[in-house]
Amino acid sequence: MSIAKIKKLPSDTSGKYVNKHGISTTAMKNVIAVSGLLCILSTIIFDKTQTIKTFIVPLAILSAIALTSIFLAIKKWLSDFYAVLLMFAAGFAVRLNYVLITDVTRRVRQHDVFPFGGDKGHSAYIEHFYKHGFTLPDFNPATKAQFYHPPLHHFLSALWMRLLTTFGMSYERAITSLPFLTLFYSMCMLVVCERILDTLNLKGFGKLLPLMIITFHPTMILLSGSINNDNLALLFTLLAIYTTLKWYKMPSDKNIFFIALSIGLGMSTKMSVALIAPPVAMIFIVKILSENNRFKKYLIQYIKFGLVCFPLGLWFFIRNFIKYKLSITYVPRLSETTDQYVGFRSVYERLIDLSQNPFKNIFINNTQSGGSYFEYNPFVSIIKSSVFGEYALTKYNPDVLIPCKILLILNIVMIILSIITSIYCLVKKSRYMDNLTKTFFVLYYVFLMVFFVKFSFDFPHTCSMDFRYLGVTVVIGAVFMGMFSEHIKLNHKKHSEVILFVRTFLFTAASAFSIFSVLVYTMIGKLGK
Repeated sequence: MSIAKIKKLPSDTSGKYVNKHGISTTAMKNVIAVSGLLCILSTIIFDKTQTIKTFIVPLAILSAIALTSIFLAIKKWLSDFYAVLLMFAAGFAVRLNYVLITDVTRRVRQHDVFPFGGDKGHSAYIEHFYKHGFTLPDFNPATKAQFYHPPLHHFLSALWMRLLTTFGMSYERAITSLPFLTLFYSMCMLVVCERILDTLNLKGFGKLLPLMIITFHPTMILLSGSINNDNLALLFTLLAIYTTLKWYKMPSDKNIFFIALSIGLGMSTKMSVALIAPPVAMIFIVKILSENNRFKKYLIQYIKFGLVCFPLGLWFFIRNFIKYKLSITYVPRLSETTDQYVGFRSVYERLIDLSQNPFKNIFINNTQSGGSYFEYNPFVSIIKSSVFGEYALTKYNPDVLIPCKILLILNIVMIILSIITSIYCLVKKSRYMDNLTKTFFVLYYVFLMVFFVKFSFDFPHTCSMDFRYLGVTVVIGAVFMGMFSEHIKLNHKKHSEVILFVRTFLFTAASAFSIFSVLVYTMIGKLGK
């Protein structure tokens, strides 16, 4: 079949998968269904209690096909629909590979996951629900590490393990199969991101560029194999953004119910999801003030929103306050005697002083990664941990050092491009976002950054500055980059050569970043688990 004929396949013209507005909701629902099925099949096929090697050659081929398909779609030789499907297929393969080479029982690249069979950490929290009939712990959550988190993720993880063991899987293998559940969450996030871009009416290059960045971003790959609650919390945050944008365009009871459900379930997963609430409230307030003739309708909707969101999001924290006198925003403090405590450093040292050459070690500075001190600058930490987490990846394969250095440089380039393109889009009038939508994204971004810096000072330890708390900024930055690429095309037609250069540069930078991200997170599995 020739490339020219691909655009005429029945699924392109039937309206089931592609319509005049872009890729249909039906198509994305099918992607979720297929992803879920593939995760279940992977759970059955792959026994992670045994050593599994990485499959670098098939991954490289599939990733190359996906990136080529994006190029073909940009050239209008392939529909967006097929380019997105191929990209998601490569994204699934990269994540599956990462899950297979990431051992949760040995806590490889995990956060706050202690040995299973113990009494602390996310692991113990999951095992509690598995072993005690899904009843809440009857002790003060502050007395055991990580039990202060709301329980939804841990409950679902225990339910997943219970299903697996019910069908005959060993308990040990069920534990090692937990990342297949977070892999599914990660694929759902990709679909939600596509829906966000679709809601903003971004198509072609404007949709494919940000989707490529999100699909292959190292943070998203790391989260797909992490069995703590960060991944599910990010999924609900993105759902809250998507449903808010939908409600803003079509303020129905159904859409506001899904906003309430997204935020409520998100807060039942992790308290930090509540940071999306002020920007959403801003949308609600402006909407009701600007449309006085619908004041009663909106007021009733907001009451319904509160009746769903507040009980669903706050029940666990209110319970702990009443029963154990824990504050609603309780987070345990680490000891000041730990090695990673950096509270003794001044504000100047932590935010401005770069005299210790922090990038001499490309990974987060600590004694385990070969650093002479522990990382203390939150902005340096953002740059490093956004591509490597808190880990020294050379620990798993020394040969990955050079690709990691290149990936870090490309990450800095992408951050700079993201800032420039975002500022441009914010100051220019756009057909994709009105001023209120821009304010929504900016306000949320500011809330996240202020919270992150404040958190790093309130809890002055290296682990408090991990980019995983800012994962949603990857999506926000990518959205503005895609919007920028379409905006200059629509508004600067007289300068076609300049536009071509800028869009080519963006595509080249994002492609290189994606390629080295896949390369790094495939190479670390070269030696097995």
